[in-house]
Amino acid sequence: MLFGLSGVELSLIIVFVLLFGGILSGYPVAFAISGSAALSFLIIAILSEYGFLYVMETHNGELEKVPVLAQGWQKALLSTQSTWAQGVFSRAFGGNVETLLAVPMFVLMGIALERSRIAEDLLITMAKLFGTLPGGLAIAVVFVGTLLAASTGIVGATVVTMGLISLPTMLRYGYSKSLSTGVIATSGTLGQIIPPSIVIVLLGSIVGDMYAIGQESRAQELGVTVLEMLGEPAVLSTGTLFKAAFIPGVVLALLYAGYAFIFALLKPDQAPPVDLTKSDEFHLVTYYGGSSGRMVAAVIGPIFALALIWILFAWGGVAGSMVVDGALKSGPIEHGTMAAVLLIGSLYFLALSLRPQHPRRPLLIGLAGLALMVVADSLFVEPDASGGTRFLYFFIPAVLIVYGLRAALPRLLEVEALRVVSPPVILIVAVLGSILGGVTNPTAAASLGAAGAIMLAATRRLQDSGQKGKIIVWSALAIIIMLLLRGNFDLRMTLDNISFEDRVAIFLAIVTYHVAVFGLLYSCWILMRDGTMKAVVQETTKVTSMVFVILIGSLFLSLTIRSFGGEHYIQESLRSFNDPLTLLLVVMLVLFLLGFVLDFIEIIFIVIPIVGPVIYAADPSVMPPEWITILIAVNLQTSFITPPFGFALFYLRGVAPPGVTTLDIYRGVVPFVFIQIIGLALLWYFPGIVTFLPDLLPQS
Repeated sequence: MLFGLSGVELSLIIVFVLLFGGILSGYPVAFAISGSAALSFLIIAILSEYGFLYVMETHNGELEKVPVLAQGWQKALLSTQSTWAQGVFSRAFGGNVETLLAVPMFVLMGIALERSRIAEDLLITMAKLFGTLPGGLAIAVVFVGTLLAASTGIVGATVVTMGLISLPTMLRYGYSKSLSTGVIATSGTLGQIIPPSIVIVLLGSIVGDMYAIGQESRAQELGVTVLEMLGEPAVLSTGTLFKAAFIPGVVLALLYAGYAFIFALLKPDQAPPVDLTKSDEFHLVTYYGGSSGRMVAAVIGPIFALALIWILFAWGGVAGSMVVDGALKSGPIEHGTMAAVLLIGSLYFLALSLRPQHPRRPLLIGLAGLALMVVADSLFVEPDASGGTRFLYFFIPAVLIVYGLRAALPRLLEVEALRVVSPPVILIVAVLGSILGGVTNPTAAASLGAAGAIMLAATRRLQDSGQKGKIIVWSALAIIIMLLLRGNFDLRMTLDNISFEDRVAIFLAIVTYHVAVFGLLYSCWILMRDGTMKAVVQETTKVTSMVFVILIGSLFLSLTIRSFGGEHYIQESLRSFNDPLTLLLVVMLVLFLLGFVLDFIEIIFIVIPIVGPVIYAADPSVMPPEWITILIAVNLQTSFITPPFGFALFYLRGVAPPGVTTLDIYRGVVPFVFIQIIGLALLWYFPGIVTFLPDLLPQS
């Protein structure tokens, strides 16, 4: 054997050499993968047929040479083609279709927001808000990148937009080229980890099967069933992954902002504070005794206090549900109630702190309504109460809350930063809130996000032309009502016995549905009128087609590897590690290195199906599957900024001013690559960062 390598090892080398050669040739990735699969199979078949690729096996006590395609290339080809066709069919029309449908919806959502110039408004406003801090413009870019990540998830659109708008501004005010390019390129990749994330959607379509296969193998080795071993089915949903990814994404954003701030303190001449604001038109600094710190504490303090109360209630079993003696017990207060307290209470406290010169009485009445709602939920509303019962007990608190909101919202919209930030934040709350709250699954939430993005884009177009979007506002209100009805009533019309309250809810849902659809169609017409919708649909089709063509080609490549036993060989090599943590560390290192030359989509569809059944076979009490997946997702996010083939670097290079060189961009992202490694280390040593939200908000 050549260099002492077996036929399987040589075949793997042939496959990966052709794969990397095809990708590096500049040929479209999707077709390079399919072509490398076909060409490598042809070469392996010829070499196997002529006896150059073989393995040594023992038969009747003697070692014999066995070709890697033991049954001949004809049967191997037929088997591969048959399995490939079945695999494509199952991916396209099988159990994963609902998960994969979220991909085009999230892509449409991101591109619609990018075309509406909402990102431009965010960048300008946040630059004014944070500019006076050391490194404030860089911190503003991180903040905007986080918001865009949670509302779009499209790396290319985010990096290009921030590069066009913020990079010239940062350079003009004396920011170093390396810090400016590094923070823009890296912040743009947050969309790959902060939900809604296409990476997590694609991972969710694969790792659920990998987890089930891995736990089934472990159960067979122990001689028990999966239910006996785990006490529950081996299920890992995309919704759970969304919950698990949220806090790690925020932690990474804080690390980026912290680096920019420390950089500015150490090198103030390369990241100077810039005052882009107008005078203190609301006299807030004067109101708070000239102390900016006191003003910030008054704005942020109550919001953090409400969030802390929710967390403490959840830990103590007062809010939500928890497992007690193997049974799921519900606390006296529901998570939905606490979420309403946090969101609406934050609006009241913001209005109190940012517009203190207005009367406080309406806001205090609204806060009293929130308190009354909590009392009613804890004392009178049972966890299994019907929607009609909830309506009766929550009616008076709701009236008080709406009264307070009518006073709070106009005051908040007077503040430019809130007026600009509120549209994407509302969309984020609607999409993520419906997923984290268990109202809808990620696919339905993706559809909601796409519709919301179209409405926001249409509203922006109407504002630019001096028109009002009352129809769109009423449609948005109808969507909110539908979500509330979906969360509190049984809207199934196929039931034999439907209660009166559910009939009323179904009628209201039908009415609000038609109002929402009319508003959506009206928004589409607005965007079609000026040509925006055509560009959005074309770009969405292009990105979605790329993803699914790569998926199909990667299946072909995986089955080519499987045809000569390569997949089995890799899995057996991985199983040679006795410590599962050591195995995971090796896989993470391999993925990190692959990120220098491969895109995240190729890694997901080619590498994860091979190594997944092994790494997901670990004890979930030691290595939770969501923790493993988020580690992989953060690792894949790094592939966007690792030279020389990081896609974010290419996007930024395409829009950078002539004075910014490729070397400046490479030099700028190097510190952030190390920050990514620090983030991975934090997740590795503190798994609670990942598992906190899934444990706090378990599946209902």
